[in-house]
Amino acid sequence: MSQKFYMQQNVFRLTTNQFSIKNQLGQDAYFVDSELFSLTQRHHLLNHQRQSLYAVERKFFTFLPTYYVKDHSSTLLTIVQECSCMGQELTITGTKNWKVIGDYTAHDFQIIDNGQIIAVIRKAWFTWGESFEIDVQFGQAELVIATVIAIHQAMQGRSSHF
Repeated sequence: MSQKFYMQQNVFRLTTNQFSIKNQLGQDAYFVDSELFSLTQRHHLLNHQRQSLYAVERKFFTFLPTYYVKDHSSTLLTIVQECSCMGQELTITGTKNWKVIGDYTAHDFQIIDNGQIIAVIRKAWFTWGESFEIDVQFGQAELVIATVIAIHQAMQGRSSHF
């Protein structure tokens, strides 16, 4: 069963809330909060009750930009942004066998698990701030959304903000 989510950047924010994520009915489903004074550039995916589900953290002092998707006790995914003669590539390692296919620099890509599409991500253009449609095919919505946050961070480069 497919689930659609709409991730909208909170442009004029006075809080640490970076993104709001709504379900296909327009209801708040998740939020992304940032730690303002974090040396690790940590962002939290929160449910609608503001309970932390996953943390996305950047590893500093590495040659290649590296991001971790963590639950409360362990690192689930490591996302490394690599350079090649074909441009930038993302490598995902960890508890899932996921691959990113498409133009993730333009936020138009798919997440593949063992050859099967599990999520399609598309950037919405002509909106205030950044806005994305995330179509999750086979459950795992929360982990997919946390992965999209990490990919978005990787594409934003060395900036401390989304």
